Amino acid sequence: MKQKTTGYGFLLLTILLFSTYEVVGRTFAAEIPPLFVSGVRFVLGGLILLPFALKDMRRRDLTLKAKDVAILTALGLLNAGVAMGLLQMSLQFINASTSAVLFSSNPLLVMAFSTIMLKEPITKGKVLSLALGIAGMVFVAGGFVVHSLTGVLLALGATAAFGFYTVAGKQLTNRYGTLVMNGVSFVLGGGIVLLASVALPGEGLVISARNWLLLVYLGVFVTGIAYYAFFTGLSYTDTTLGSAVFFCKPVFACLFAYYLLGEAITPGQVVGIGLILAAMLLIFIPVQRGASSPSHAQKRI
Repeated sequence: MKQKTTGYGFLLLTILLFSTYEVVGRTFAAEIPPLFVSGVRFVLGGLILLPFALKDMRRRDLTLKAKDVAILTALGLLNAGVAMGLLQMSLQFINASTSAVLFSSNPLLVMAFSTIMLKEPITKGKVLSLALGIAGMVFVAGGFVVHSLTGVLLALGATAAFGFYTVAGKQLTNRYGTLVMNGVSFVLGGGIVLLASVALPGEGLVISARNWLLLVYLGVFVTGIAYYAFFTGLSYTDTTLGSAVFFCKPVFACLFAYYLLGEAITPGQVVGIGLILAAMLLIFIPVQRGASSPSHAQKRI
């Protein structure tokens, strides 16, 4: 029980930081190429973690062979290049709340991937909590206000890529450890994405001091610290249930907008928050009981 509480504490920190991504990314979505944003933030995040990763490698006498480097590079490209690249691209076509809701539905795909790759069971409790969480996210976002099918498809592509990355990342965490997996994959994958973005033809890249500060924030906090907390949290919990904390992401985004921007909280958003809290209670209460004496609701489907 104590380990699961620790895990959910790390995941809560993750979502608090992740919830700021779309708001920050939207502010310069039309000014900075998406791949450049992903490359910079993951290189910065990786460099923050790399010294600790190298220390961890020495402590565990871990040596990375060519195969290990290739695997970690591919993982970094999947996240920095595909998942986060597509998500940043989607912000050029749809608003931040719609993108956040679509991306936060990734626990559905995590459940599918973890069932296939990690042999984790699908239970009635999981399905019900996922359904409540998705309904709550839609209420919180005020419905799907879609002005571009392109933006929706890009966000859904990012969601699918991040779902697969989550499950693959948990597998590799068991092999390399959280620090090594994140630090090395971020620097290698993010570095390739950054080089590719600079090499692409364009009109030249001019970034204001304000936007550089925002990029540093995304790299250090939303990438380095948040991803370390994410996979540390997942190491203590079931993958599907751990990733379900993404349902809280639109809730925190709504609260940040209220306190920082003065945006009103609508009755629909209050209903959505209630549904999400109900979904989280299904995770924290019945699932914990099911660990020792599975109830009918937690039997395999």
